[in-house]
Amino acid sequence: MQMMNLFKRSAIGTALIAASMMAGTAAHAGVVTFDVAGISSNAGFGDASNETHFINLFEGARITAISWNVNLSTFSSSWLSEIGVDLSDGSANGFSLFAGIGEDASGSGSFSGSADLIALGTDFYVGSSGKVRLEFFEYLDDVISAADGRWDRGSLTVTYVPEPSSFALAALALLGVGITTRRRKS
Repeated sequence: MQMMNLFKRSAIGTALIAASMMAGTAAHAGVVTFDVAGISSNAGFGDASNETHFINLFEGARITAISWNVNLSTFSSSWLSEIGVDLSDGSANGFSLFAGIGEDASGSGSFSGSADLIALGTDFYVGSSGKVRLEFFEYLDDVISAADGRWDRGSLTVTYVPEPSSFALAALALLGVGITTRRRKS
């Protein structure tokens, strides 16, 4: 009988430990790095000539921060401050980054930094596609029918938090296994 009670407690204990570990995992951020080398900066936001790329994550992931370390170049009269990238869930939720902000001149430059999207109030959740959409664009289209600039090299690093409800469901399932085991042994 003593052995049976010990088994019951250990099954429930194991389920609770596993559930708490999974719940703790939900709070940990993930990161994904995107290489921007050679991407053109063509026209205003939403123009069909802009390059778009996707980062595969999963539905419900919360985008919480972005950091960048990039080299940009402009052509003709375009400014470094006009080269941008918009990160979104594929709809209106997202954030636009202008890595060269404040550099109102043509030429080339290196830029790095980071932004806490939660603190800025611009964090967002990935939609049902499970993808973050990146559209590379120009704030002002100075060179009609040609690229205004280029992301020469570098990367963007996107920080996200996994969607917590899937972890909660897994934790509940483990807890249910522990309770079911306990009832069967009684």
